[in-house]
Amino acid sequence: MVKEKWMKCCRAVLLQTVVFGLLAFAGVQVASAHGYIESPSSRGLLCQQGINQDCGAIVWEPQSLEAPKGFPGQSVPDGQIASAGGLFPKLDEQSSTRWSKVPLTSGTHTFTWHLTAMHSTAKWHYYITKPDWNPNQPLTRDQFVLIPFYERHDNGARPGEKVTHEVTIPERTGYHVILGVWDVADTANAFYNVIDVHFGPNDGTSPGEPSPPDPAPAYPEWNAGTVYLGGDRVTYEGRAYEARWWTQGERPGTAEVWRPL
Repeated sequence: MVKEKWMKCCRAVLLQTVVFGLLAFAGVQVASAHGYIESPSSRGLLCQQGINQDCGAIVWEPQSLEAPKGFPGQSVPDGQIASAGGLFPKLDEQSSTRWSKVPLTSGTHTFTWHLTAMHSTAKWHYYITKPDWNPNQPLTRDQFVLIPFYERHDNGARPGEKVTHEVTIPERTGYHVILGVWDVADTANAFYNVIDVHFGPNDGTSPGEPSPPDPAPAYPEWNAGTVYLGGDRVTYEGRAYEARWWTQGERPGTAEVWRPL
């Protein structure tokens, strides 16, 4: 009896080893595809480079903004588009002054993805905010034109480390957000990257060279001993915040009571 159980155990281990070996031989990858938009620099990449501040854990892995595919259909929730469904919630903070902006002009540009793991690809697609979007509200589908301004189907092809797209950006002025999506072919996931862009005349600034965030308005410096009521505004570590409700001693940037402006 003992010998029979031992033989069954050995067969199970051997079968498992063979299966994993076949999967590896076939190149099957699970949750191993990663990448980010390198040019123009994405919000997450500018966090890693230290140009965007107070970003959270995305500074360690801008390539990991992975969530279910299907956008603009059922996929990432509204309000969590920039963070790929809340994985890196700091990225969902949204205001006209929160993020550094890459200067661009409307028209034809080359977009480049940097892939840290090359996975068979279904398609690439890009979206841009509406001309009348509100930069001080969360990023939702209502803020975007949901017809992609660029789309390429790769039909399962495996890309190289660098992937470039010649895209034509619609006419825009001022601050807008571009969303790039990489749909993986043989998993249920995609990678989501947003780019904060300032559209203006070609003034000699090279595309992809981000401008610093706008300075915070001159509100009183936050004080741990002060009682703040809903609507009160303060400055902390160079950023402006507004209290959502009564608070005392809760530090802006870490407590939910403070909304970044």
